[in-house]
Amino acid sequence: MSLLANHKAATHPPRLDGKEVLVGHDPAVAKVKGVMFGARKQFLLDNVGEPGFKAILEKLTPRTRGYVKTPLASSWCEFASLVELDRTIHNELKSAYPNVLALIGAASAELGIGRVYRSLDSDELVNFLANNAQFHDQYQKFGSVRFEKTPNGARMIYSNYPCYSPIYCASAIGYFQESILRHGATDPHVAETKCQCLGDKTCTFEMTWR
Repeated sequence: MSLLANHKAATHPPRLDGKEVLVGHDPAVAKVKGVMFGARKQFLLDNVGEPGFKAILEKLTPRTRGYVKTPLASSWCEFASLVELDRTIHNELKSAYPNVLALIGAASAELGIGRVYRSLDSDELVNFLANNAQFHDQYQKFGSVRFEKTPNGARMIYSNYPCYSPIYCASAIGYFQESILRHGATDPHVAETKCQCLGDKTCTFEMTWR
């Protein structure tokens, strides 16, 4: 279970307006790693059980259903399928979990970090976020990201995305919130101050913690 699930930051529903591009000019580039599907499968099994998981599977297209039913961490999967899955989860569970998109993003962080730090280690957290930027292309084939340390936290700047979705951005907020919590912070704040879905040149996430 993610730390975010029991935190006040998980109570607010996301903003989902803006433009969505699922493929872009080159379908071969619009790919993400299968580990993201594995994290979402585990989230569903933990929160709605096997019957709920199977019910959501039935609402997916065959390609996406295959990615979720048997996720392969190292495989490359269509970005459009990830957004399809996340949108389906949101539509089915938002009444019970208003910020379910953040929670499935948190599930990815939970899977990736794997342990809870007993006290806040700001240096370790900064290193973790910097490594996220450095190894960005190991998790998706498109776009670039720049990490910046700020006086009160950090900033992640994503650019040159040929495909994007407000759904994906909403899950990213949860990923960062969970990452901060798992490094021992008690008050994580993450805001997307610019978004390519809204016509900006970047998706910029401002983070603070204490």
